Amino acid sequence: MSALSLQDIGHAYLGRTVLENIHLEIEEREIVALVGPSGCGKSTLAHIAADLVEPRAGKIDRRYRRHSMIFQEPSLLPWATAAQNIAYSLQIAGVKRGERREKVAVAAERVALFSEDLRKYPVELSGGMKQRVAIARALATNPDFIYFDEPFTALDVALRRRMQDLVINTCAGGQLSGLFITHDLQEAARLADRIAVLDSHGHGVLGIRSFPLPPQERDDVTIFKWVQSALKEDPLFRHIHDVDERQIA
Repeated sequence: MSALSLQDIGHAYLGRTVLENIHLEIEEREIVALVGPSGCGKSTLAHIAADLVEPRAGKIDRRYRRHSMIFQEPSLLPWATAAQNIAYSLQIAGVKRGERREKVAVAAERVALFSEDLRKYPVELSGGMKQRVAIARALATNPDFIYFDEPFTALDVALRRRMQDLVINTCAGGQLSGLFITHDLQEAARLADRIAVLDSHGHGVLGIRSFPLPPQERDDVTIFKWVQSALKEDPLFRHIHDVDERQIA
């Protein structure tokens, strides 16, 4: 059974079509990565699916119980500690004050945040630690679906890899469903059960490819070989690295 169904989604900005005829199904307990060139509308589609933006056309069927979203920027409250930032999502969800501390502690443990980290303010945290707080904030409400909007783009290579591992350990492997937006095919191949390719101009999903192994069982050699083969031999991935800065994502 699908957790999310997008049917014939269309959207426009200022009269200009940016998404058209988008169909995508995400099954329960699977992560689907949506790839495509910068500016093709990937983030807009995620925002529509997450009910942050109203589509111009189409139907969205959300069969999951609760979702969270992790953005490219951690977007932490600067005046609040890490613990308070995590607890904020619980407050919005209506969790009683007495229950929040325990739920914050559980979410923090899942992303390897220690008690001393939770007492710090965002200005005292590194980029990786801020992103851990953002992930913990998303996990705290116990969602069964997560939207990832290019959350690791701004991080350096080593830190980005650690954050990817964190997603694999906490979200992949059948624990959650999710839509992961990225322009990096290597990242998609590390994290996702299936990879969907969005048309360069947002005119439909061109196709979907499944990976032969679950994320936890993929080593670097397997991922590298799959990506190289996809880029060289599969026409579906021919234009994913194109860039059109005039497009709105």
